[in-house]
Amino acid sequence: MAVQIAQARKDALKSGQMPLDIGLLPDTLIMPTGKNLAGTLSTGGSSATAAGGPRRRLRLEWKRFRTRAVETFGRLMWKFVTVKPRPKLDYFRVHLIAQALHREVYEHFAAGNLPPIEAKVCEGFLGSLRKRIALRAPGTGIRWTVHRYLDKPRCVSFKAASFPFQKGELSTERNGVLQAVVRIRSLQSLQRVKRVSERGEEGKLVVREVVVDAQGNEVVGAEEEEGQVPKDAKEVVEYFVVQRNLRAGKDLPWMAWGTTEETKVAEMLKGNKKEVPQVA
Repeated sequence: MAVQIAQARKDALKSGQMPLDIGLLPDTLIMPTGKNLAGTLSTGGSSATAAGGPRRRLRLEWKRFRTRAVETFGRLMWKFVTVKPRPKLDYFRVHLIAQALHREVYEHFAAGNLPPIEAKVCEGFLGSLRKRIALRAPGTGIRWTVHRYLDKPRCVSFKAASFPFQKGELSTERNGVLQAVVRIRSLQSLQRVKRVSERGEEGKLVVREVVVDAQGNEVVGAEEEEGQVPKDAKEVVEYFVVQRNLRAGKDLPWMAWGTTEETKVAEMLKGNKKEVPQVA
């Protein structure tokens, strides 16, 4: 059975039938910021603790440098060696591609209308969105609005990974994936809404949306004038993941994989003590 499974996997790789959603690529590094990075430069406490702060930060920066160097080498190999003809990287466009997908996916999710974007969303992420829509009470929905972007979207990780080479496989038949993590910082608002039927001035039945609270009660005065930012709008930082698959040597369209979080400091420090260059 194990031999048959291994052979089936090889056949799937060769034919390009591997699943599009293979998860977040190993060793994806999202450099921690703000409070997630707090304490690495702390100089309080004992002298040992004080000395440890700068050393910890050096180890973090060394980890980031090595990871970015490996990513760059991987992309160059992907572009110029591994795959023929040369595939597109979209390195200088991927942040805009991610921002457009982010808005499109969440607008359709808020409207409860996923079919138009199913081909643009990876299986795991799509399943999560479907489950969350199914939990909504009948006749209810959400109103999701990006009022403005507070920063330009920024690519913080861009990895290329090719699937294991198969015997007899040509460079024009390779399979793999490009995966990018883009930091999107925006001012957003999210409101629960309920569709209410009522008679209009001419006696015709009309349906309108009203803002409701968690219990389903209408929130009086919650409707804002057009162009006005709601009082409950919040600053949101997201790490949105997009990927493009290569199947049998052909580039597929970019897809939304989902979101991820900053890498934990403890995870970055794990196992790299001996790799850091020594300083006096």
